[in-house]
Amino acid sequence: MSVSRATITSPGTGPLAAFIKLARVKFLFQSMMVTGFGVTLAVHATGVFSLRWYLLTLAFAWSTHLMTHFCNEYFDLEADRANPSPTAWTGGSRVLVDGLLKPAVSIGAAFVLLFTSVVLTVLMPSLTARILATALMALAWFYTAPPLRLNYHALGEVTCAAVLYGMGPLLAAYLQAGQFSSLLLWGTGLVAAQQVLRCLIMNLADIEGDARVGKRTLAGVLGPRRLAFTYAAGQLGLYIGVVVLAALGELPPTVALAQLAVAPVAIFVVRSLSSGAMADPSRANAVTFWSSMQLPLTTCLTMVGLLVDLSLSSRPAPALWSFIAGITTLMFALWLRQAVHATRRHAGAP
Repeated sequence: MSVSRATITSPGTGPLAAFIKLARVKFLFQSMMVTGFGVTLAVHATGVFSLRWYLLTLAFAWSTHLMTHFCNEYFDLEADRANPSPTAWTGGSRVLVDGLLKPAVSIGAAFVLLFTSVVLTVLMPSLTARILATALMALAWFYTAPPLRLNYHALGEVTCAAVLYGMGPLLAAYLQAGQFSSLLLWGTGLVAAQQVLRCLIMNLADIEGDARVGKRTLAGVLGPRRLAFTYAAGQLGLYIGVVVLAALGELPPTVALAQLAVAPVAIFVVRSLSSGAMADPSRANAVTFWSSMQLPLTTCLTMVGLLVDLSLSSRPAPALWSFIAGITTLMFALWLRQAVHATRRHAGAP
């Protein structure tokens, strides 16, 4: 099973284009939606919105997210070189693998962004926020960096979930509200658990290359068959949780409907795994794509559901946040449309 280099890199790519590709900017939509998700949960709880803290949170989220990309590209280089079947969503950017840039460029950029994130952390208003941001940065850095190399010791899936979909929305909400609501904790728990399941799929795509260099991911420990069962059971349990909480009145109906609307994505991934899709490069690309999109789709639709619930409760969100949330949703929708078309082209679909 292999993917030709032509599907991964373009001959003649210039240094700037290679650097942008190395950054894997397309994944920043996830941290943008995570930030909006956390802010909306805070607005739902308090009715208050601070533009200042939103912009600081978004800057921190993007800086830390990019730092992680550059750090991973550098410390995962040997695993990426050993990977015989990268997809557009796994196996790294292939920029360092194909020699388009030197590894020093990647680690240098990672350190610059680390220092940027530290400065943004210092600007945060409370000790609790700064501790949360520092823990987030540390876990993100040591995801692949020594001495911890968490993703090499079957801890990467949980670490990734804790950083992006756990601490990310918690920090965004805390900077807005200074507190954690029960709805915030459920919403964060849902997407963090989904992120663990998503990371299993991503590491499944890289399992051959990882095994060759001694990289021990949770996906490698489980193996394809048990991983597929874990993914299916986990998704089923999470969506049952949505239904139960809605029935108990703990989850607003609009939010429950929004979260359940994404369930077909999980069903597609489960069916694909059961039919051996990961053995086919074009189908594997679609599986990794949609398993990745479940998360920003869930955060985006939950955000919309929360804003609708506020309007139905006659306590609409602040106009500025409603506007920003609307623009964020539109940007994500446009990007998703383009990404879906690209995935179809990769698979040779009409």
